Amino acid sequence: MSRAVKARAAPGGASVGAVARRPAPKPAASPSSDADVVLTDASAVRALAHPARLVVIDALYGGEVLTATECAALAGISASAMSYHLRALEKYGLVRRAEPRGDGRERPWMKAGENLAVRIQGSRDAAASMSAAELLVSNSIELDRERLLASMRVDASEGRSGAWRDTTHYSRSRLVLTADEARSLAAGLEALLEPYLAERRSPRPEGATAFNVSLALTRDVPR
Repeated sequence: MSRAVKARAAPGGASVGAVARRPAPKPAASPSSDADVVLTDASAVRALAHPARLVVIDALYGGEVLTATECAALAGISASAMSYHLRALEKYGLVRRAEPRGDGRERPWMKAGENLAVRIQGSRDAAASMSAAELLVSNSIELDRERLLASMRVDASEGRSGAWRDTTHYSRSRLVLTADEARSLAAGLEALLEPYLAERRSPRPEGATAFNVSLALTRDVPR
């Protein structure tokens, strides 16, 4: 997934489940000591999995502060539909209102913490939990696929003389790792990206543009 949404599986299986309407849902996200928003609630994970919400979460946790209209343009939906999605994300503690700007007629939205971490832990309803976890991962991967293909098409249209030639990159590798090496590799890759995160690059260097990076380290499980 993107740097904005980090998923970690802990012993005991998944803890995400089907979304349900409740008059007063229990807190779904809480800030940790390093100001991350940690998401463990089942219904919140499923709510996060909506494709339009994933696009907005990437932007807001990349450091942007956006109105509902601006978020709607990113996701390709109407402003009224986006307002609904933002209120849902707010309900689960993932985003919050920012200070008004300009004439104050439309209050912008911002991230609720430094990063968003999805931690999948033990649950009494394993089937529903796994269903929600798979939905989140599937929709995230579909968003990655769309972005990769769009970037490849732009590269091809610009040709070899384009300033951004050879900047779209996709690779797959088969590794042999111990458990400690796997954890160390994941941490090392995260650390390598850290200086380039959008929220760290303000003001943005001249000539720079936004890129998307997804990391997935998976064990080879027999099919």
